[in-house]
Amino acid sequence: MPPKLQLPVHFSSHALGMLQRVQQGLSRVELVYTSHDRWPCLPTQSPGSIPSLPGPLRISVLDASFNPPTLAHLALANAKPPHPSIPSVVHVHANNDYDARLLLLSVSNPDKTLKPGDATHFQRLEMMYFLSEAMSTTTLNGSGSAQIAPPNIAIAIVDEPLFIGKSTTLLTFLRNRLSTMYTNPAADTSSPCQLTFLLGMDTLVRLISLRYYPSEDAMNRTLRNFFSPDGEDCRVVCARRISQGIAAQAQEDIDKQTLAAVHEFVEASRISTIDLESDVQEFSSSEVRAKVKASDDTWAKLVAPAVADYIVERKLYQDISEKR
Repeated sequence: MPPKLQLPVHFSSHALGMLQRVQQGLSRVELVYTSHDRWPCLPTQSPGSIPSLPGPLRISVLDASFNPPTLAHLALANAKPPHPSIPSVVHVHANNDYDARLLLLSVSNPDKTLKPGDATHFQRLEMMYFLSEAMSTTTLNGSGSAQIAPPNIAIAIVDEPLFIGKSTTLLTFLRNRLSTMYTNPAADTSSPCQLTFLLGMDTLVRLISLRYYPSEDAMNRTLRNFFSPDGEDCRVVCARRISQGIAAQAQEDIDKQTLAAVHEFVEASRISTIDLESDVQEFSSSEVRAKVKASDDTWAKLVAPAVADYIVERKLYQDISEKR
């Protein structure tokens, strides 16, 4: 019998309150959890010591359904920037990591709705906390030796169905949050953050799908503003994955077609691809749900141990008839 899962004091009540605020339309975005009070700045920075920054804080955003979070989510959340030539503002580590990380859950999704047997948004937020705990804080210094970096992670809820709206909402929220932390009047907070959205190739397909835009011209204008240094200055990092039931060559052809459609942004290094570790490339939330329902215990190898314990303790994804 696994030990009872431990969440931070007041995490669940706070998460529920923030979730209700967003669902009731009282707020577009809310922070459910931060690893320290001054996120996305480093925890070592006090209000009076934040200098004028030479550039924006780089924040990776893993926006997913987390139903449940898998080891593929964990690998993507831990992924390092694919372009080391772009300097990190705050971190001084030689591995050129992001300055901060954000796990993001949207309560509105144009492609996915809550189904009977799914984890609720509240349960997903609790599992996201355990995912954040599993995220690596071990980095390598210039000599290749391991060192521990302070965690700089947050969990947020947003009420925006599309990436375009999420970036605008997050940037406004972060600009307002950071403006309360800067005591140096010379500090420039007009563009304090640069967002990099971490996603799978299937999600990139939705980003460039015409059905989410009024017209092709409107889509092109919107995407150029999303990626432009003079616009929202966002980036997208796509993880190439192996989908079950699709031959490797067929998947490669699909990925090439997708990237060809966004050639302009790939050439500008606004859209990049990375490969997840081979042992997690096939992992998916739908496979976890299907195996739990089928009483196939191998599902536990697809998620972090604390997430597995949570699924067992809350009896998630079991056949609906068994839960009545």
